Amino acid sequence: MAARVTRVRQAPPDPSIAKAIGRHHTFETAIADLVDNSLDATASHVLVRFLETDGAVTGLQVIDDGHGMDSAQIDHAMEYARKRSYDEKDQGHFGLGLKAASLSQASILNVYSQKYGAVPTGRTIEADDPTSIGDLDQDDVAQLLSSTHVDILFQKSGTVVEWVKPRTFLTSQDSSDRAQWLSRRIEELRTHLGIVFHRHLASGRVAIAIDVFDTGHGESGVPRSVAAIDPFGYKPLPNDGFPADLIFDVDGRRASGVAHLWPASQAGLPQFRLGGRPGGLAQGFFFYRNDRLLQVGGWNTLTVDRPELEYVRIAVDIDGALEPHVTINPEKAGLELDADAKHALLDARLSPSGMRLHEFLEAAEGRRRESRRYVKRPVSLVQPARGMSPTMREAFAESVEADESGSVAIRWRIEASEAPVTLDLDGRTIWLNSAYRSLMASGDGTDNEDAPLVKTLLMILYSRYFEGSYLGSREKAELAAWDQLLTAAVRDESAREEKELRDDAD
Repeated sequence: MAARVTRVRQAPPDPSIAKAIGRHHTFETAIADLVDNSLDATASHVLVRFLETDGAVTGLQVIDDGHGMDSAQIDHAMEYARKRSYDEKDQGHFGLGLKAASLSQASILNVYSQKYGAVPTGRTIEADDPTSIGDLDQDDVAQLLSSTHVDILFQKSGTVVEWVKPRTFLTSQDSSDRAQWLSRRIEELRTHLGIVFHRHLASGRVAIAIDVFDTGHGESGVPRSVAAIDPFGYKPLPNDGFPADLIFDVDGRRASGVAHLWPASQAGLPQFRLGGRPGGLAQGFFFYRNDRLLQVGGWNTLTVDRPELEYVRIAVDIDGALEPHVTINPEKAGLELDADAKHALLDARLSPSGMRLHEFLEAAEGRRRESRRYVKRPVSLVQPARGMSPTMREAFAESVEADESGSVAIRWRIEASEAPVTLDLDGRTIWLNSAYRSLMASGDGTDNEDAPLVKTLLMILYSRYFEGSYLGSREKAELAAWDQLLTAAVRDESAREEKELRDDAD
C-alpha cells in the first residue's frame, strides 16, 4: 500500500540557487528578460541606461513607465521561492527572470518602484546571499525615482531595475577601449532587442531606447532608439506563392505557422542579415510567444542547418494546441519541442499547395541553386587560390574565363610599410596588410577566407598584372597610383573610426 503523508512543510530555497540559474544568460538576453517585465507592467516606454563614472561604465538601469509595484508586490518579485500567477498574455514564464537575469551580470540588484496611489518602495539583494532581501528607505527611493532625468516617467508610476557592481562589464582603464566596448555593446543590444521585440516595436505598443548617463555631471547623452528588425521583412515576389500557411495538427487540434522563402535578390537587407554580418544569418523556425521572439532560427532536430536552406524561415506562434508540447529555456533564447510536436511539424502541409514540409525544403534547395547559377562571361581573369573560399573559387570559375598564366593567392601578413596591399608577382600572391584587417573584414581575424568582397575587388583590380611576365612603365605607374589611393582610403577609414569612438566617448 502507499505510505501516508503525515506533514507538509515549505522549504525555502538555498542561497546557491542564484548560481544554478541564469548561467546561460548573455548580456543581451538578460536585458531582454528585464524588458519582458516592463511589458508585463504595460509600460509604453523602456529606457536601458548605462551609468558612466569618470569614463568607466559602472552600472546599468532599466527604467519603465509601467504600473509599478507596491510593497507586497515588490516583495513577491524579489523572492526566489514565490512564482506569481501570470496572465496568458504575460511575457513572464518562470518567476525567476528579474533575479536570474540581473544576478547573472551584477553582484547587487536594486529595484525601485512606485505604484499609482502607493508610496515609493525599494528592495535590494546580493548575488552572494540572494535569499536575503533588504528594504530600501522610502525617502531615498522617492528621491531616486524623481531624479532619473527622464521626463516621461514617474508622473504616476514606474520601475527602475538597477545593476550595481556589474561583473561582465569591461574593466580596462584605457579610454579608447572603454569607448569601443560601450559603442559595440549598445549596437549589439539595439540589434538584439530590435529582433526579439520587433512585433511590439512595429505595432507601437512600446518604445525602447538606450542612453548613457554621466553620474558626475548628472546628464545623459542623446537616447538611441531601438528599431524593429523583422526577420520576415522582405517584399514578396509576385506570383511566388510565399509566404504560405503551414498547417499541422497537435492532439487533434489545428495549429499553424507561416513558411517563408526569402528572395535571394533581397539577401542584402539587414532583416536577412540580422545584425549585419554573415554570421548573423538564421534559418529554420522562429518561435513566438505573445509576439515575443523566443527562438531566432534553428531546426530543433527536424533537420540540420545547411547552406542550401539559408533562405528558409518559418514563423510559429506558441499558443493553443502547441503550448503544452514546448519547453522554453529560462533565458528565453531557444526552446525544445517534444516528440508529438516534432511529428506534427514533420507532417505539416503548406496551404493551399498541400506541399509537405520535406517537399518545401527540397523546393527551397532548388530555388537556392537556381539563384546561384552563374553565366560565363567573355572576360578573362586570373583565378583565385588560397585565401578565397571554395564557394568564391567556384563563382570565379563559372563567371569568367580563366587566364592561362595560373592562379593567384590572396592572403594576410604583417607588413612593415603602411601600404594596405603588396603584390608578389613572382610568388603570385596578393598580400593584405594585417594592420588593417579590422577595417576590411569582420570576425576575429582567424578566418583565412574572410573579406570575400574586398578580396574579389582586389583580384579584379590586380588580375592583369599577373597575366604577363613584364611590367612596363605604364603598369608600374598604375600600381603606384593604386597604392597611394588605397593607402589614402585606409587612412580615411581609420580617421572615421577614431572620430566615432571619440564622439561615443563624449
